[in-house]
Amino acid sequence: VSADAYVSAMPVDAIKKLTPDEWRHLDYFAKLKQLRGVPVMNLHLWFDRKLSTVDNLIFSRSKLLSVYADMSETCKGYASDDKSMLELVFAPAAGWLNKPDDEILHATLTELERLFPQEIRADGSLAKVSKFTCVRTPTSVYETLPGCEAARPSQVSPIPNFFMAGDFSKQRYLASMDGAILSGQLAAKAVAETALRNEQNTSYQPPHQLTALPRDPNAADIHETTPDLAMYTVQKASLTPEIMEKMSTS
Repeated sequence: VSADAYVSAMPVDAIKKLTPDEWRHLDYFAKLKQLRGVPVMNLHLWFDRKLSTVDNLIFSRSKLLSVYADMSETCKGYASDDKSMLELVFAPAAGWLNKPDDEILHATLTELERLFPQEIRADGSLAKVSKFTCVRTPTSVYETLPGCEAARPSQVSPIPNFFMAGDFSKQRYLASMDGAILSGQLAAKAVAETALRNEQNTSYQPPHQLTALPRDPNAADIHETTPDLAMYTVQKASLTPEIMEKMSTS
């Protein structure tokens, strides 16, 4: 893909793997080794009744459930006056990723019993779970450790037309959706400012093109269309007679 500017919005572990060999010696990219994603699980629990929760995202005092929300209150798509659907972030999850779903559910309900003692019991004697899903992410948000702030990259990289977004990049928030959004805004601003500078600089020369690496014909997924690939594959639709007519008269 050839473009005037490139913005990476990948998680930190992905960008570390995909950094071109020609860039790895640069301090900007070498420091990324100090950042690593931590395992996180997202849980969804549908209950047979409405819980007395609030319309907000709640930071929990639980040792396992860091944040949660009743989606029947906070999200229009799950709105319900009769039943609650809790979405929770189960973290830290390092020792839980390989455990079976029923064990994770029991641990979750045990913690929820502490948060909602009048409504939820781990034995299911009060509000009952009618449906449960668990999404495991082995390397999610970066782990905030002492000294890691110095390793967070700015949105402007040493490569003139390569920019970095992601909640791990330099901005005022830690790993969060807010940080990811802000990093994208800062990256977009950097792209615009760089493009304007380049237009005004008559001696500007675009950086050299990276050496293209051929795909490995023996790779296991070389001919496989993964769900992610299918999601982002653009298929050209045929033009209908109505569209053709509008194009000819416009």
